[in-house]
Amino acid sequence: MNQLDGPGGKRNSSALSPKLELKKGVPWTEEEHRQFLLGLKKYGKGDWRNISRNFVRTRTPTQVASHAQKYFIRQLSGGKDEKRSSIHDRTAVNLTRSKL
Repeated sequence: MNQLDGPGGKRNSSALSPKLELKKGVPWTEEEHRQFLLGLKKYGKGDWRNISRNFVRTRTPTQVASHAQKYFIRQLSGGKDEKRSSIHDRTAVNLTRSKL
């Protein structure tokens, strides 16, 4: 039995170290999303490591991949399912137009 085991050898979830506790995600900023779109344009779908390293340096490749998954789902649905606007509504087309 180790120190995390409770009665009967079962794991005691309250004994987990703070490092192992799940954290809620921090919402992406518009700037991070803009950088994500620029990285997506340069590296394409799937190269999350390079997008993370060279464009969205505040996020890990896993976080970039998760953001991309939500972004592409939102693009396919056309945003019709949501009652409020989302950062995922901003696309590369919006990005180039907003700089004019």
